[in-house]
Amino acid sequence: MNTNLPNLYTAFDLDRSESSEALGVSLSARDLRLEQMGIAQDDPRRAQTVQAFAVLADPAKRATYDAQLEAGVPLTWAQIQHLGNFGTLPSTPTAQPFAAPQPEPSPEPQQQWNSGQNYAYGNPTMDYQTQQSYNPMQDQTQASMYAQPFANTPAPMYNSNQVFNRPTAGTRLWMAILDSIFAGIAGGIVSGIFGFGSEFLTSVIMILVLIVYIVGSESFLGSTPAKKIMGYETRDVDTHSKLSAGAAAKRNWWKLISFTGIGSVVSFVMAIVYGSSINESNQMRGMHDRLANAEVVKKNT
Repeated sequence: MNTNLPNLYTAFDLDRSESSEALGVSLSARDLRLEQMGIAQDDPRRAQTVQAFAVLADPAKRATYDAQLEAGVPLTWAQIQHLGNFGTLPSTPTAQPFAAPQPEPSPEPQQQWNSGQNYAYGNPTMDYQTQQSYNPMQDQTQASMYAQPFANTPAPMYNSNQVFNRPTAGTRLWMAILDSIFAGIAGGIVSGIFGFGSEFLTSVIMILVLIVYIVGSESFLGSTPAKKIMGYETRDVDTHSKLSAGAAAKRNWWKLISFTGIGSVVSFVMAIVYGSSINESNQMRGMHDRLANAEVVKKNT
């Protein structure tokens, strides 16, 4: 009995209640992890991840796939590839329920593995060389119309230049700390020259210097000095141009009030809120980035 027909949700540990966009982000992140591990693009683990993305990240294709699952007729990998490429099921479907008997493959040496786990998508950290005795694609390409090479799989599921070259929340935190040090030094120098010992005037100067430092840097230079040092820039997510002064101020409003009494408390709280929103599910764009339609990304990408 062939129990290897995939259920994409369980195979990739996905939550079926999530939106197609959220599933696409999860599968994109998985493919990136495999790439960072040195897994080749034509490896079955990555090829099947791309095929799953092509179906589940598209609401129309996903609806067709879900209908097959609800009917108790899961698709083979070849049919999943056809659905991802063309948006329709093959004209002569050969999908069968999980319990349908299939011809036994010819005997060959087997490696020890967990029978409840398909190597190609169950654990991306397992050594591919220890699992070559079983290739699920061999069982799924019985008809010549399905025997398409992985080169025909859909285009890459994400633009790595726009998503995965964005810094993590930890990197963003270190850059923010470095910027606060630079801004503090600049504010101290200017207030020392023009403050004349007045606490109020010193506070005003510190606020003005911070505004010039952050808003001026992002709108005229493309990023703050700390980001430039670490090789990042802040830009509009659609046009890739520098932010306007208004967009830069909108994105950093919570920093600009940090010297205004209760504003320091608000700024601290919002730093936690905005910082925690920088994660893979949000494509490494914080809530404050989205507020200004902005992104922080590696230069020249």
